[in-house]
Amino acid sequence: MKTYRGALEFYKTEEGMVIINELPLEEYLYAVVPSEMPASYPMEALKAQAVCARTYAFKYILHAGFAGLGAHLDDTTSYQVYHNLEENAATTTAVKETAGMKLYYQSELAENYYYSTSCGYGTDTGIWKAESEPVSYIEPGKLAPKDAAASAQSAEEMSQEDNFAEFIKNVDESDFESNEPWYRWQYEVEELDADALLARIQERYQANAALILTKKEGEDGAYYVSEPVKEIGEIQDIAVGKRRAGGIADELLITGSKAVIKVISEYNIRRILCDGESGLIRQNGSKSVPGTLLPSAFFIIEAGKSGEGVIGYTLVGGGYGHGVGMSQNGAKEMGSQGYGYEEILTTFFADCEVRA
Repeated sequence: MKTYRGALEFYKTEEGMVIINELPLEEYLYAVVPSEMPASYPMEALKAQAVCARTYAFKYILHAGFAGLGAHLDDTTSYQVYHNLEENAATTTAVKETAGMKLYYQSELAENYYYSTSCGYGTDTGIWKAESEPVSYIEPGKLAPKDAAASAQSAEEMSQEDNFAEFIKNVDESDFESNEPWYRWQYEVEELDADALLARIQERYQANAALILTKKEGEDGAYYVSEPVKEIGEIQDIAVGKRRAGGIADELLITGSKAVIKVISEYNIRRILCDGESGLIRQNGSKSVPGTLLPSAFFIIEAGKSGEGVIGYTLVGGGYGHGVGMSQNGAKEMGSQGYGYEEILTTFFADCEVRA
């Protein structure tokens, strides 16, 4: 039987039943932390996750996400995962031993994004194409001990295709996560379905037309416009057009016999290149079939051709998630190496501090 701390409130609306669980913030974290990070991880990593989760939730206490319903957050990945799990002693200890502690940048609560696994580099919040400037204290960089990071190529140098290709094809043993299964992976589409690819492009155009552009030719040269994509023809090339710091794919160019499409943003790229059928192999040999989203946009593309047409493609990639903020498996390895939770957090969130 499922049980929840605190009180449950039930409301009937036109869309259906709304259930609200009201409980103290610290007790809410008892379920959030093991929902977001395995309880088997080192204690210092769990503490870092607890501070992140508390900081995130506290922002919504100040500015409720569902004010009309009298609720602050939901229980999904849209906010933070709040599963009805049996409480775990380790994660509860992590919450209690960091009680009240939050992450701040100067006088403001920090934006504390996190994801599963890095490829060895992180990126910045500019990947989400928000109107605001990238968050200054989330700095893209090498995720390795300081001495190794200092001698490595910079995140900006990783935006160059040749540099990133050389990096992603190999394993850098100095990276915190070099032994993680998702650190490197390969995804292969043996038979490209151009109609299905077009359908995914159209779906992303409907979601955000400004991020799906069609190439036009003018008197002053080529330019791109946002317009409905009705046809693309035979696929002649698929290539990364632009990378951001850390090497993440930021723009994808799909050249067809009837149109050239520019796909903008790592999320759109991950959706459009994932056919929902092809499998990938992680570096430990384990296999997976992504449903609608590739594990990350840290990859290079090798297009397979027959004559002028692309018949398939292989992605050599690494990492799992968007690559912004704290890598949870990076935090795990740092905890294993003796880093404290505050040092873990300030590694991923530069110039921030942990305080009540």
